[in-house]
Amino acid sequence: MKENADKHLDDLSRKVIGKSAVESPSFDFTQRIMTQIKALNTAKATTYVPLISKRIWLLIALGVVAIVGYSIVKAPDSKSSWLKDLSLNQMQFPSIEFPNPFAGQDFSQITVYATLFMLLMLCIQIPLLKQYFNKRLE
Repeated sequence: MKENADKHLDDLSRKVIGKSAVESPSFDFTQRIMTQIKALNTAKATTYVPLISKRIWLLIALGVVAIVGYSIVKAPDSKSSWLKDLSLNQMQFPSIEFPNPFAGQDFSQITVYATLFMLLMLCIQIPLLKQYFNKRLE
């Protein structure tokens, strides 16, 4: 019984396919499809937007130049005394002695403050950037 049903469906499908005319696409079918694909790709493409704009980079560069210039010109005689209190020259291990590269260095207070400020800003920006990229990947 199943064989008769299969034979009947096969005959019916042959008749339907035999009666239907073969359709051919229009002359510019490929060109129209390609333009639609290009339109879809450009519409959904993400454009690059820098995280820090050029204006902010300029302000950061001017700030760094100003801090370095001020520390060189205006405050060369101010010495940081808290670096001497750390006694970095006494770093010793049981069998190895490390020379202190900062033993003869005297840093001005503005240089120390600028360095600490930059480290603070770095510690603030790392979690913000991580959060930004995590949201972007979701």
